Amino acid sequence: MSAVGSQREARRSGRALLAVACVGLFVTQLDLTVVNVAVTAVREDLNASLAAGTWVVAAYFVTFAAFMLSFGDIGDLYGRHRVFLGGLVVFTAASVGCAVAPGVGWLIAARAGQGVAGAAVLVSSLALIVHGFPAGERARAIGWWSAVAGLSMVVGPVLGGLLVDGFGWRSVFWINLPIGVVGVLAGYRVLPRVPGVRDRGLDWAGQVLAVAAIGALAWALETGWRSPAALGAFAAAFVGIVVFVRVERRSGHPLVPMDLFRSVPFAGANGAALLLNAATLGLLFLLSLKYTAGLGAAEAGARIAPLFAAYALVSPFGGRIAARHGPRLPAALGTAVAGACVLVLPHVGTLPGVALLVLAGLGIGMALPAIVTTAVGAVPAERGGLGSGLNNTARQIGGTFGVALLGGVAAAEGVGAALVFDAVAYLLAALVAVLALPKGT
Repeated sequence: MSAVGSQREARRSGRALLAVACVGLFVTQLDLTVVNVAVTAVREDLNASLAAGTWVVAAYFVTFAAFMLSFGDIGDLYGRHRVFLGGLVVFTAASVGCAVAPGVGWLIAARAGQGVAGAAVLVSSLALIVHGFPAGERARAIGWWSAVAGLSMVVGPVLGGLLVDGFGWRSVFWINLPIGVVGVLAGYRVLPRVPGVRDRGLDWAGQVLAVAAIGALAWALETGWRSPAALGAFAAAFVGIVVFVRVERRSGHPLVPMDLFRSVPFAGANGAALLLNAATLGLLFLLSLKYTAGLGAAEAGARIAPLFAAYALVSPFGGRIAARHGPRLPAALGTAVAGACVLVLPHVGTLPGVALLVLAGLGIGMALPAIVTTAVGAVPAERGGLGSGLNNTARQIGGTFGVALLGGVAAAEGVGAALVFDAVAYLLAALVAVLALPKGT
């Protein structure tokens, strides 16, 4: 085959890999939002309490966050394509379990299973892209990956509402079956069979401690701030993290080498990712509060949609900017623009507010690919799954933390005051980007 033919084949293989990875990303991110609009229907049909209905949503968030780090490392050791395909199979099966649930306990358990499998799919989707694209093309590919994540935020609530109204709440889970089957069949055909790097054993102590500590932290954030159970979970998470660091420092084959955090770009990119996701998911929550107070659910969704539509639209270009000019410029500029827009948002009317949300979405879409590319690029290639797991864990915990913190501020001081805190999170992310991210490629 000629050099030109080889390049064309490589591009086709790369596009196929990216498409399959994005299918997995889409379906797991979709289930972060699509179920929210179904909770009322679930409670009515299954005679569930408000607390049980809340855990139909929260069970997915907690297990999703808890297992990302573990599956990233398992993919490095045993093959990322295996983790991706296995996770997608289990996710699809768990979705069917949700769809046929006879009671709310069954449904919560199946949602927890979805979260575990979704973590495997999400972290391996990014790790496959990191491995499958050379450094010069990686930021662009991650830009498309980020765009799909943004698209799922737009589609989730709208699709969920249409499905619940037209076919009942169980259809929210049945929709995952054809997506999952297509993803598994396509992935089996196109994903590269790259064996894991088994130069070390599995760090069982680190795995267990990571799942326990992150799970306790996510559970506490989902439960609330002041209840005895939440405070106990926060304490358990703190102890778990301290023990985890001590164990990892002494391990001959640690799950997370502590030396990674001496890298300023790595630590800074993950810190910026945490702040960016805290601000963005917090903003989604605050806008939902702001608009549903005086509007119907459909109209409120339409008011919020421009934010994530703009984010999805510009993300591929954000990846290109990062590839050409380095990650610092798009990350710092994008988060600063988003912060400025959110800061002004409480003081303007409807049409200027829509324009500000579009600008904020453009800023988020410009920043996120640069930040993610820096985080995963700072990790050795053979630990790409670990890099993906750490970054996705930081973003997931950040998002959960942002919703919990800003929800508390909104309850005490109002949505306007909470939006100021949200803007500060974006501006802090911009500051971290300026100080820590590389200027050039």
